[in-house]
Amino acid sequence: MRAAFDAILLWACLTAAEGGRGSRAKARCCCFVHRQSELRSRSCPEIRWLTQRQQGRRRDIAIVPDSETCLDGVEDSIKAATIRYGLRQNDKSTILLHDQTDRETIGVVTNLSRRLAGLARNNDCRRCWLQRKHCICDRCPPLGHIPSVRRLFLLTHHKEIGLIVDTAKLIMSSFPTTVRLVVSGIKHEFQPTLVEMTEVLKQSTSGNGRCLVLFPTDDALTFEEIVDDMQSSESPCKLDDEPWSVVVIDGTWSQARKMFSKYLANYSGGNLYRVQLSSNAVAGLDQNESSIDSGHQLRRHPIKWREISTLEATRLLLKDMHPGGEFDREADMMAQYQEIGNAAARRQLGPPREK
Repeated sequence: MRAAFDAILLWACLTAAEGGRGSRAKARCCCFVHRQSELRSRSCPEIRWLTQRQQGRRRDIAIVPDSETCLDGVEDSIKAATIRYGLRQNDKSTILLHDQTDRETIGVVTNLSRRLAGLARNNDCRRCWLQRKHCICDRCPPLGHIPSVRRLFLLTHHKEIGLIVDTAKLIMSSFPTTVRLVVSGIKHEFQPTLVEMTEVLKQSTSGNGRCLVLFPTDDALTFEEIVDDMQSSESPCKLDDEPWSVVVIDGTWSQARKMFSKYLANYSGGNLYRVQLSSNAVAGLDQNESSIDSGHQLRRHPIKWREISTLEATRLLLKDMHPGGEFDREADMMAQYQEIGNAAARRQLGPPREK
């Protein structure tokens, strides 16, 4: 009876904390969670409630102050892992009590918890991750839907979450009902979007559904080449039968290679294609290289074409997928959003340090 009462009380605390995002409410909730060692079972109904709650989002998202954002889903994952592992604030010894397979998730959610607490403490915007005086959300409203894309998965390194210069956040705010944020390092059981992405990959390899993975592997094709390959196959599918699912990796090149190897490399064949940008898209980047806002991220790389931002790579791929011009307006708006975001980030960060 005592355990049942505690479970009901925990559910009420989490609901109250979600209803009002006050730091005190969340702190009280976390303190309560840390005391509940009996709730560590994987079958805990609170974990199921948290993950099911995340699946019910993505409807009618608007750009308004403190509206639902991708960070809400990240927080749900953090809370579910906190309950499952009985994590305590500032207790670094907890991680040693768990199996090696669980330690990555524990480390990631611990770091993310601190980062999101910092955002809340500074009252930074939860959508563009900038200080309120530099917030760009009113200038970067949602753009509707992507004609030929059903779902766009952003496989994001956890260190990118909350980062001022990250551009993937603008993809999420541009297409909030289409984009799914998948944070690397958090296990399936705490992250419904990872389960969804994995299922899409499996179905595509078996010929049920179609998926593009944007990554420049040796066997990657341009979208035009993929279409030609599908048309010339023995049993060509109608190109307009169903929309695509798309996976884009967000992180540094070193991080992206590791994420590709961990989450994507083992899936191939069927209707799963590894796609790269067309030569025209890459040529356009070279022509605009003199402009810092022409699709290049603020972080520099010795190999010039690797300075392309996640937003720009996604934008150019979507343009390749719509050669008839039906995505041109949205593509132009995304380019403007990057200029706005880069300018705001530079204002907040100040002038670059002299070496």
